[in-house]
Amino acid sequence: MASGTTPATGTGVTGRNYAYQMVGGTTAFFEDMGFNPFVGSGSTGYVIDDYATNQIDFAAEGFIGSGHILASQSNGQPIRNLPLPKGVPGWGAGRKQGVKDWYGHSMNVSVRGSDMTYRNCYLDLDPTYTDRHGRPMTRMTFCWKPSDIRQSQFMKEPIMQTLNPASYKSSCKDVGARYDIRPYQSTHNVGGTAMGADTATAMLNRYQRSWDVHSVFALGAGSFPQSL
Repeated sequence: MASGTTPATGTGVTGRNYAYQMVGGTTAFFEDMGFNPFVGSGSTGYVIDDYATNQIDFAAEGFIGSGHILASQSNGQPIRNLPLPKGVPGWGAGRKQGVKDWYGHSMNVSVRGSDMTYRNCYLDLDPTYTDRHGRPMTRMTFCWKPSDIRQSQFMKEPIMQTLNPASYKSSCKDVGARYDIRPYQSTHNVGGTAMGADTATAMLNRYQRSWDVHSVFALGAGSFPQSL
């Protein structure tokens, strides 16, 4: 099979170009505006494409990539989906009062942006850990890059400034943020089985068929060049 990625030399193809997705969001709280989250549905969401690739001066803003802004109400479960502003206690009478005051008075605006591919973001075989059959496990080497974070920060502020809520809190990545596998932020992983016309840089051909073993097809997002 095609050789594994060697980032120090830029050689190898299996595991190359692993990328993810830069996701963040802001929850806004309104004192005098009410919503009905319990009748919400994902299909009622709105997406704006004002920050698409052809809308941004990348040289001026200092990042590469783009994304979209999404506002939707997908459910109103009173325990599982209960956003509360900063300062509301986590337990007791204060929390009960916070739930009474703020349930139905918040909305979420999420931003979902590109994550470019980098030589030092890749998948390979772990030299230490194995599965129960003794086979090496997949090791992922990945972290956010400054360009990814600048993009997320760029997309975060304009909507909140226009909505003018009583308060808001954001989960968009800040400068210096490290990748953390624990918080769920979509399952849109891409890369690892690069597709191309050159066997020196691609594991698969244009039909997503292995260059080395012609009976093997690797279908899916692994052949995407990055998460655009």
